Amino acid sequence: MRFIVVASLGKRLWQWMPLLTSLFVSPCTPASSVSKQFTVAAVIDSGCVFGNSATTSTTSLGTLNFGERAVLDSNIDVTSTSGGGSIVVTCTPGLAISIAMDYGVNGGNSSSRYMVGSNSSDTIAYQLYQDAGRSVVWGTGSLAYGVSSFPSGTQSYPVYGRLFSSTNQPAAGTYTDTVTVTLTY
Repeated sequence: MRFIVVASLGKRLWQWMPLLTSLFVSPCTPASSVSKQFTVAAVIDSGCVFGNSATTSTTSLGTLNFGERAVLDSNIDVTSTSGGGSIVVTCTPGLAISIAMDYGVNGGNSSSRYMVGSNSSDTIAYQLYQDAGRSVVWGTGSLAYGVSSFPSGTQSYPVYGRLFSSTNQPAAGTYTDTVTVTLTY
């Protein structure tokens, strides 16, 4: 009788097999498919920004500081730093640019710029240069700094300053001028 039960059980399993396999394996019939494409595009404009990022332009180039002095008996030379007067620029590579500096708000020219005292109307003369030898004035027009093909990456252009000696000592106080830098591309 055992043989009959096994045969009977085997027959039952065989009957249930399609249902059992459908629980573990879902039948997949291939679906139809279609394909299409889309275009991905970006436009890189020619341009420049002050600062070291194309998305974060700086609003101020900082302060070129000649420090504290009791007398102006000799010329005082300083060199700008990043955030302290240097011109930091990021441009499209290959772009021709010009960096011009006006002569300040206190009546300067290509010979001298002037700082005015906060406590008096006294002025002290200074100048800004493109080179460490302080022989090429940084100004406007032909005195602007030119780059015929901007290199890749951010560039920093130092400003070389000279505070001129004076036989007429100015009154004590803080002396300032504001110079506007114009980047043309």
